[in-house]
Amino acid sequence: MPRTEDIGEPRLDSGDRDPVAVARSAFLSGDVERAKRMADKAISTDPLRPDAWIIKGRALVCRLDHVGAKECYKQALEIDEGNVEAWRRMAFAHRLNSEFVDAIGCWKRALELDPNDPRTLNDVASALDEMGEFEQANEYYERTLEVNPDDPFARENIRLNRRILDRLAKRKE
Repeated sequence: MPRTEDIGEPRLDSGDRDPVAVARSAFLSGDVERAKRMADKAISTDPLRPDAWIIKGRALVCRLDHVGAKECYKQALEIDEGNVEAWRRMAFAHRLNSEFVDAIGCWKRALELDPNDPRTLNDVASALDEMGEFEQANEYYERTLEVNPDDPFARENIRLNRRILDRLAKRKE
Protein backbone atom coordinates (compact mmCIF):
# COMPACT_ATOMS: atom_id res chain seq x y z
CA MET A 1 0.00 0.00 0.00
CA PRO A 2 1.47 3.40 -1.00
CA ARG A 3 2.13 6.00 1.64
CA THR A 4 -0.06 9.09 1.46
CA GLU A 5 2.83 11.29 0.37
CA ASP A 6 3.34 8.98 -2.63
CA ILE A 7 -0.17 9.70 -3.93
CA GLY A 8 -1.14 12.78 -5.87
CA GLU A 9 0.92 15.59 -7.25
CA PRO A 10 4.70 15.51 -7.09
CA ARG A 11 6.35 17.70 -4.51
CA LEU A 12 8.61 20.37 -5.92
CA ASP A 13 11.48 19.52 -3.61
CA SER A 14 11.36 15.83 -4.45
CA GLY A 15 13.12 14.16 -7.33
CA ASP A 16 9.79 13.79 -9.13
CA ARG A 17 8.96 15.07 -12.57
CA ASP A 18 9.19 18.71 -13.44
CA PRO A 19 5.96 20.46 -12.34
CA VAL A 20 5.61 22.19 -15.71
CA ALA A 21 5.76 18.81 -17.44
CA VAL A 22 3.11 17.53 -15.03
CA ALA A 23 1.02 20.66 -15.67
CA ARG A 24 1.32 20.21 -19.43
CA SER A 25 0.35 16.55 -19.15
CA ALA A 26 -2.62 17.42 -16.93
CA PHE A 27 -3.71 20.10 -19.39
CA LEU A 28 -3.51 17.72 -22.34
CA SER A 29 -5.54 15.13 -20.46
CA GLY A 30 -8.24 17.73 -19.75
CA ASP A 31 -7.49 18.33 -16.07
CA VAL A 32 -7.30 22.11 -16.32
CA GLU A 33 -7.48 22.71 -12.57
CA ARG A 34 -4.52 20.44 -11.86
CA ALA A 35 -2.61 22.05 -14.72
CA LYS A 36 -3.15 25.46 -13.14
CA ARG A 37 -2.17 24.23 -9.66
CA MET A 38 1.03 22.67 -10.97
CA ALA A 39 1.87 25.78 -12.99
CA ASP A 40 1.32 27.87 -9.85
CA LYS A 41 3.67 25.59 -7.91
CA ALA A 42 6.33 25.90 -10.60
CA ILE A 43 5.93 29.69 -10.62
CA SER A 44 6.19 29.89 -6.83
CA THR A 45 9.50 28.04 -7.01
CA ASP A 46 10.86 29.74 -10.12
CA PRO A 47 8.89 32.79 -11.32
CA LEU A 48 11.26 33.20 -14.27
CA ARG A 49 9.98 30.15 -16.17
CA PRO A 50 8.03 31.37 -19.19
CA ASP A 51 6.73 27.86 -19.87
CA ALA A 52 5.04 27.81 -16.45
CA TRP A 53 3.37 31.16 -17.13
CA ILE A 54 2.21 29.94 -20.55
CA ILE A 55 0.62 26.74 -19.26
CA LYS A 56 -1.09 28.72 -16.48
CA GLY A 57 -2.40 31.13 -19.13
CA ARG A 58 -3.72 28.25 -21.18
CA ALA A 59 -5.55 26.90 -18.13
CA LEU A 60 -7.05 30.33 -17.47
CA VAL A 61 -8.27 30.57 -21.07
CA CYS A 62 -10.12 27.30 -20.52
CA ARG A 63 -11.69 28.84 -17.41
CA LEU A 64 -12.71 31.83 -19.58
CA ASP A 65 -10.42 34.14 -17.60
CA HIS A 66 -8.96 35.90 -20.63
CA VAL A 67 -7.70 38.86 -18.61
CA GLY A 68 -5.80 36.54 -16.27
CA ALA A 69 -4.47 34.57 -19.22
CA LYS A 70 -3.17 37.74 -20.89
CA GLU A 71 -1.41 38.66 -17.63
CA CYS A 72 0.30 35.26 -17.64
CA TYR A 73 1.42 35.66 -21.24
CA LYS A 74 2.63 39.17 -20.44
CA GLN A 75 4.76 37.70 -17.63
CA ALA A 76 6.18 35.10 -20.02
CA LEU A 77 7.04 37.83 -22.53
CA GLU A 78 8.69 39.98 -19.88
CA ILE A 79 10.94 37.01 -19.14
CA ASP A 80 11.51 36.10 -22.81
CA GLU A 81 10.39 38.68 -25.36
CA GLY A 82 11.32 36.28 -28.16
CA ASN A 83 8.97 33.52 -27.03
CA VAL A 84 6.89 32.76 -30.12
CA GLU A 85 4.44 30.57 -28.22
CA ALA A 86 3.72 33.34 -25.72
CA TRP A 87 3.04 35.79 -28.57
CA ARG A 88 0.73 33.27 -30.26
CA ARG A 89 -1.13 32.53 -27.01
CA MET A 90 -1.47 36.24 -26.23
CA ALA A 91 -2.94 36.76 -29.70
CA PHE A 92 -5.42 33.95 -29.15
CA ALA A 93 -6.53 35.45 -25.81
CA HIS A 94 -7.06 38.82 -27.52
CA ARG A 95 -9.04 37.16 -30.29
CA LEU A 96 -11.31 35.46 -27.77
CA ASN A 97 -12.23 38.95 -26.54
CA SER A 98 -12.79 40.15 -30.13
CA GLU A 99 -9.71 42.37 -29.79
CA PHE A 100 -8.68 41.66 -33.37
CA VAL A 101 -6.24 44.54 -33.82
CA ASP A 102 -4.31 43.52 -30.69
CA ALA A 103 -4.46 39.87 -31.72
CA ILE A 104 -3.08 40.61 -35.17
CA GLY A 105 -0.33 42.74 -33.62
CA CYS A 106 0.75 39.82 -31.44
CA TRP A 107 0.63 37.37 -34.35
CA LYS A 108 2.70 39.74 -36.47
CA ARG A 109 5.28 39.91 -33.67
CA ALA A 110 5.34 36.09 -33.65
CA LEU A 111 5.85 36.16 -37.43
CA GLU A 112 8.81 38.51 -37.03
CA LEU A 113 10.38 35.81 -34.87
CA ASP A 114 9.25 32.86 -37.01
CA PRO A 115 8.11 34.10 -40.44
CA ASN A 116 7.35 30.63 -41.78
CA ASP A 117 4.96 29.36 -39.11
CA PRO A 118 1.90 28.22 -41.08
CA ARG A 119 -0.37 28.21 -37.99
CA THR A 120 0.39 31.85 -37.25
CA LEU A 121 0.01 32.87 -40.88
CA ASN A 122 -3.36 31.11 -41.03
CA ASP A 123 -4.44 32.66 -37.71
CA VAL A 124 -3.69 36.18 -38.99
CA ALA A 125 -5.60 35.47 -42.19
CA SER A 126 -8.58 34.10 -40.30
CA ALA A 127 -8.73 37.14 -38.00
CA LEU A 128 -8.49 39.46 -40.99
CA ASP A 129 -11.38 37.56 -42.55
CA GLU A 130 -13.46 38.15 -39.42
CA MET A 131 -12.63 41.85 -39.63
CA GLY A 132 -13.79 41.96 -43.25
CA GLU A 133 -10.26 42.55 -44.56
CA PHE A 134 -10.64 39.86 -47.21
CA GLU A 135 -7.88 40.95 -49.60
CA GLN A 136 -5.32 41.16 -46.81
CA ALA A 137 -6.52 37.82 -45.47
CA ASN A 138 -6.06 36.29 -48.91
CA GLU A 139 -2.40 37.39 -48.91
CA TYR A 140 -1.81 35.59 -45.60
CA TYR A 141 -3.61 32.46 -46.78
CA GLU A 142 -1.40 32.44 -49.87
CA ARG A 143 1.71 32.82 -47.70
CA THR A 144 0.47 29.91 -45.59
CA LEU A 145 0.21 27.73 -48.67
CA GLU A 146 3.67 28.82 -49.85
CA VAL A 147 5.10 27.61 -46.56
CA ASN A 148 2.93 24.51 -46.31
CA PRO A 149 1.27 23.58 -49.63
CA ASP A 150 -0.53 20.62 -48.04
CA ASP A 151 -2.26 22.64 -45.29
CA PRO A 152 -5.92 21.58 -45.62
CA PHE A 153 -7.21 24.46 -43.47
CA ALA A 154 -5.43 27.10 -45.53
CA ARG A 155 -6.65 25.48 -48.75
CA GLU A 156 -10.27 25.54 -47.57
CA ASN A 157 -9.96 29.04 -46.11
CA ILE A 158 -8.45 30.48 -49.27
CA ARG A 159 -11.20 28.84 -51.34
CA LEU A 160 -13.89 30.42 -49.15
CA ASN A 161 -12.07 33.74 -49.06
CA ARG A 162 -11.82 33.87 -52.85
CA ARG A 163 -15.56 33.21 -53.14
CA ILE A 164 -16.22 36.19 -50.88
CA LEU A 165 -13.85 38.37 -52.92
CA ASP A 166 -15.57 37.26 -56.14
CA ARG A 167 -19.00 38.16 -54.72
CA LEU A 168 -17.76 41.55 -53.56
CA ALA A 169 -16.27 42.24 -57.00
CA LYS A 170 -19.57 41.35 -58.69
CA ARG A 171 -21.46 43.73 -56.40
CA LYS A 172 -19.16 46.56 -57.40
CA GLU A 173 -19.84 45.95 -61.10
